[in-house]
Amino acid sequence: MSYDILFEPIQIGTLELKNRIALAPMNMGYTGPLGYPSLQSLAYYATRARGGFGLIITEATMINPHPWWGGEAMNPARLTDYRYYRFWSEIVQTVQSYNGCKMCMQISPGWGRQGHPHADTPEIPAAAPSPVPLHIDLRNLFKNSGWVKQIGKQNPDVIEAMQLDKLLKMSDEEYYDPEFQEFMKDAISQSDPDIYPSIWRDTPREITVPEIVDLEDRMAEQARDAFLLGFDAVEIHSPHGYLIHQFLSPRSNRRKDSYGGSLENRARFLINIITKIRNRVGREKPLWCRLSGDDLLPGGIKHEEMCRVAGMCRDAGVDAIDVSQGSYETSGSTFAYDGEDDFTRWAPGFKKATGLPIIVPNFMTPECCVTAIKEKSVDIVSLGRQSIADPFWPVKVKEGREKDIVKCTRCQQCYQYFVMNRWLTCSVNPTAGREKFYPELWLHGSKLQSRAEKFLKRAEGLPFI
Repeated sequence: MSYDILFEPIQIGTLELKNRIALAPMNMGYTGPLGYPSLQSLAYYATRARGGFGLIITEATMINPHPWWGGEAMNPARLTDYRYYRFWSEIVQTVQSYNGCKMCMQISPGWGRQGHPHADTPEIPAAAPSPVPLHIDLRNLFKNSGWVKQIGKQNPDVIEAMQLDKLLKMSDEEYYDPEFQEFMKDAISQSDPDIYPSIWRDTPREITVPEIVDLEDRMAEQARDAFLLGFDAVEIHSPHGYLIHQFLSPRSNRRKDSYGGSLENRARFLINIITKIRNRVGREKPLWCRLSGDDLLPGGIKHEEMCRVAGMCRDAGVDAIDVSQGSYETSGSTFAYDGEDDFTRWAPGFKKATGLPIIVPNFMTPECCVTAIKEKSVDIVSLGRQSIADPFWPVKVKEGREKDIVKCTRCQQCYQYFVMNRWLTCSVNPTAGREKFYPELWLHGSKLQSRAEKFLKRAEGLPFI
């Protein structure tokens, strides 16, 4: 099979990418506790830039400075004010020094009901559209073999307590029966109390309209500053159950004001953000949003409505749609899907609704990528866990060395370490999470290295004084 189509240039608005292969946005936890990007953050992104990715999309970067944003355990990167700018500036300059690689910042207004109260302010709950607590459906989570393996390795008692054979066969009526839910809560709280709050989350408080407007304005301000720092594009973090998505879904949005009820009202937060960003940065700057194709849950937003939302986003001024699906509540189908190519099912609907370039994640093999582009309305493929396993996937494919690709085994070690607040590493790539110790992985071949070598050569032979 020819893979030439993967290396054709493609346009997103005014931005031309050298190929159709992107690094998917993933929170790796490599930032410090205050959200400052670290040397490891730089090394992680730079290694993938050297590996041949045409587009690097950052992790969800927080613009919300308030203690009710939620999600502090993730140590997500931040861009709330000028203190963070020079750190991001170093990263974007480094990434862009690799043969035409472009970098997009994904900005987020918050975690909402998928977050927790901050460690510094445990008395302040996360704010969400409505006070609807989140519960992860364990049937969905544990249909994923990798999660079963990792949690079983960490605490076999949890797996035994969950009675998986019985659990996975349950109907909705049986699973959500109050008596069974109490049984599961007791069993998990006794066998592994640390995992309990990840499954049954705290009830968030309802965010106020002035707070919503404040976040809309901050998203516009920080999008402008991302472009001033040199980023080539901005992506709005609006998928898989985070704050913006919570407004879109009737499962989590029970509001009675102008931000709830009809689809137009539920989409108001997102559309206002797009409109305000466009008013702030103009029409020429590349801007897009990430949307879930479907909630995959009863009472959630379905694909037909999400396609209507995508059309609204296009009309408000986005240049592409980046695809996701589900939420934390469907973790086994969203963040830790066992195979590949599951997300492509939403691409045709989004393409028909918008006519825009469609970015789709969750790929492992070049054959699958080519088929998605040729047959499934996908324009750009993005690699997530596969890019952790092998950051040089693009260049290996381009040089006909696909047999040398280190394949992601979908073991979920990366996810498990992340949710356990451990340093994120990979079971098949010993350099993942440690790239900062191996500059030969990410400095070689960059313009920065070339300029440094010329400078150092001119300094050779100078005496120490």
